Amino acid sequence: MITILSVAVPILIVIIILFALRGTLFGPSKKQQQQAADLVSTGRKARAKIVRIDPTGMVVNNINIQCWVTFLLEPLDGTPTFEGRKKMLINQTQMPRVGDVWPSWISPTDPSLFAVGMPDGASAEQIPVFREFGIPHPLDQPPSTNDDTVTELQRLSDMKDKGLLSDDEFTAAKARVLGAGQ
Repeated sequence: MITILSVAVPILIVIIILFALRGTLFGPSKKQQQQAADLVSTGRKARAKIVRIDPTGMVVNNINIQCWVTFLLEPLDGTPTFEGRKKMLINQTQMPRVGDVWPSWISPTDPSLFAVGMPDGASAEQIPVFREFGIPHPLDQPPSTNDDTVTELQRLSDMKDKGLLSDDEFTAAKARVLGAGQ
């Protein structure tokens, strides 16, 4: 009997701890993911400026740090700004800085519920969302001028002539330059 208890009790303790930490260790729950999706589709849009980052002391997989992040939420509809706080698991290589601004969606019925769009640093798909909120994205390039477009097309042509670009690569790069210059 004592041996069963000596094995069962530690296992039960581990199960209880894992259950308590499931959201932190395994990412947001399906309920939290659905809540964020609902806020993005129905919430009021706001710019969320980071005013404070407080690590909780918890580190997951030696790279992700759990932090309390305090935001100054500035609704785009002109209603007064207010502070909000979120507990977030943040990769150390993408640690935000005080003063960074992210898009945010606030619950129309409960302002304490909000979602933020943390830039992942490598996703160009986020650029239109950041532009919609009037926030520069780290990958966003300023609109090019005609001189920039001509210079870039000349550079691409030179690279093609030197054999550094195939015909397909040149055509794709040229289309990108001409699309960005408009």
